[in-house]
Amino acid sequence: MFPAERLALTLDSTLRNVDLAERLIRRFCKKVGCNERQENEIGVAVRESVANAVLHGNGSDAAKKVVLAVELRNSHLAISVQDEGKGFDPDSLPDPIDPRNLLREGGRGFFLVKASMDEVALRLASSGLEITMVKYLSKTALRRTIE
Repeated sequence: MFPAERLALTLDSTLRNVDLAERLIRRFCKKVGCNERQENEIGVAVRESVANAVLHGNGSDAAKKVVLAVELRNSHLAISVQDEGKGFDPDSLPDPIDPRNLLREGGRGFFLVKASMDEVALRLASSGLEITMVKYLSKTALRRTIE
């Protein structure tokens, strides 16, 4: 299904596409030889990033797009998710592990992304917010099986 060591998708801002993005990234991970833990962590990070882009960045406006891109580089996967929103200040997010926030519904997505990935960066572009994530893959866990 993946002719190269990269995948790029442009998605409408619907929750249905959150599931699609996660399924595709998991297939990509399997294809390039990620182990189960890496696949799960990457799946969580992509799911949360795309959900945040759909719900918060694009306000669930199906006319607005979310762009997901993933590329296998030497020893890591580089993943980006871009929306058409105005961005946010990550320092303004409530601490999800603060006892006052433990019972709150939601508010853990960005925390889960940071916990699941090795590197996370945000960049506000003229067309929206882009989150870039990196997951390092051990050489023993990585099998280059893309044909």
